[in-house]
Amino acid sequence: MTMTLQQAGLGKHIVGRSAFCRDVEQLPTVGDLQRVNAEQLVRLTPSHVFIQRSPESVDRDLRQLAQLHGWTIVAQRLVDLHDVAELVTRLPLIFPEADINEKCDQLMTEIGDALQSVEMTVSPNVLIVSPGPSPLAWGGDTYLGQLVDAAGGTNLLPGSEWSSLSLEDIVRLHPDLLLVPADGDPGDLTALQAAVGADCLRVLSCSAIDVPGPHLTVLAPKIRSILSSYTCRP
Repeated sequence: MTMTLQQAGLGKHIVGRSAFCRDVEQLPTVGDLQRVNAEQLVRLTPSHVFIQRSPESVDRDLRQLAQLHGWTIVAQRLVDLHDVAELVTRLPLIFPEADINEKCDQLMTEIGDALQSVEMTVSPNVLIVSPGPSPLAWGGDTYLGQLVDAAGGTNLLPGSEWSSLSLEDIVRLHPDLLLVPADGDPGDLTALQAAVGADCLRVLSCSAIDVPGPHLTVLAPKIRSILSSYTCRP
């Protein structure tokens, strides 16, 4: 969520962060997705508290604290790019500044372009799997799943978010393409290559690929290129 606020031009307004926020390490930590440091939050005297979760799941104690101190809670789940777009749409209403409105308009255009559907002659069956000893698969309801669907691919885990898979599961699903998201070096991919074959595996590289936000729109042309290359194979 912090990255989205920064891209929308709100970096100057941010006074605190979660333990997982990037590029704002100089700011004090006020908690994470599970716990909030109430004393630290009170000391920072925010006007708005942004929380990456659905409104109905906001902690009751935090609601009471916000009411006591006059804070506005902005709760937004961030699983797919539609969630990101909803947050971006809300920001100019909360901060009615011309430069923020302009940046949010640009971000919305980029998100819309990234989600523009592409028709493919052949729709490859795709798995998106993070590397590691317990592979984590990205279903069709995640932001990477959305980008694959828009690019004309068929996610082998539709209607789901994230799922743990064994190597045996990956072999059984038999994907045409296995996309491995990575922020930097993906590490040892020997086991995944053995499961699907080296020709089927593609590394999908992007800074902060594990963080939902408008920056992920740069992946759209990369994914389209990968899927298009597959359909062109003899």
